[in-house]
Amino acid sequence: MARWWMPIVLILLGAVAPLAISGYWLRLITFIFMWIGLAGSLNLLTGYTGYLDFGHVAFFGIGAYTTGVLMVKLGMPFFPAMFIGAIFASILALLVGIPTMRLRGAYFAIAMLAFAEAMKQVALEFEGITGGGNGLSLPIYTNYPFFYYMMFSVVLLIIGTTFWFEKSKFGKALMAIREAELAAEVSGVNTFYCKLIAFGISAFTAGMIGGIYAYWMTFLYPGDAFNVLLTVRMIIMAFLGGAGTLLGPVIGAAFLAAIEEILWAEFKYTYLIIVGFIVVLVVLVLPRGLMGLFRQRVLAK
Repeated sequence: MARWWMPIVLILLGAVAPLAISGYWLRLITFIFMWIGLAGSLNLLTGYTGYLDFGHVAFFGIGAYTTGVLMVKLGMPFFPAMFIGAIFASILALLVGIPTMRLRGAYFAIAMLAFAEAMKQVALEFEGITGGGNGLSLPIYTNYPFFYYMMFSVVLLIIGTTFWFEKSKFGKALMAIREAELAAEVSGVNTFYCKLIAFGISAFTAGMIGGIYAYWMTFLYPGDAFNVLLTVRMIIMAFLGGAGTLLGPVIGAAFLAAIEEILWAEFKYTYLIIVGFIVVLVVLVLPRGLMGLFRQRVLAK
């Protein structure tokens, strides 16, 4: 029975947190929510289909730039701009997914990496729209609880979607693809359709986060918004916590972000090396991630 109450308690704590915290801590938790959302959005595709997406940052950047351009160039309010950015990211994912979802393994990963780099070049070249190498400045809005609640809401949306994946027939089909795609096809699963829909959903959520990030940071630069290292970080967080699970990305992202913040305060110039060793150690000792350990030690009892 306690398991049913725990999510409700956590949601309520998250909802009232801005009433008790402010400044640095509010900003830090908002960043952690952002990374939980990004790792969770990647998990919707990679964790449940097994298709490793090295270009996932492209949809984050597309959502960010679409939101920014609509707000700056057309004077559109934030909410419609954000949703249009997320929809545009999803549409591009579907268009790109039609050819790339027929690829497998490293070929898909490389194709998506190339797509992310192409989107960065588009943002650099169309200087009249995106600002190019000079960047794009958005209206300044300093209501930090607003961005906290936006990131928190997207995290809840992604967790809810992941829960649906876990319980629905569609999600079972995705898991079948992950375990043995050929066997899933023989069993009657429309693998191409399922992968494409998961890809679109994954891109939509990443685009939403990108839009919120753009308004929050008030400045966009192609090298940052489409930085492939952001994708690498999402992948590490998802697999660290346990890819293909409901709470794996939540645990992995929160753990890594908290460790980085603690180490950065004490070891400003070497903290990334220490973080790297911690990640490698956890992966070697816990191949199923932190969620696998939790299931083994707690849920099995």
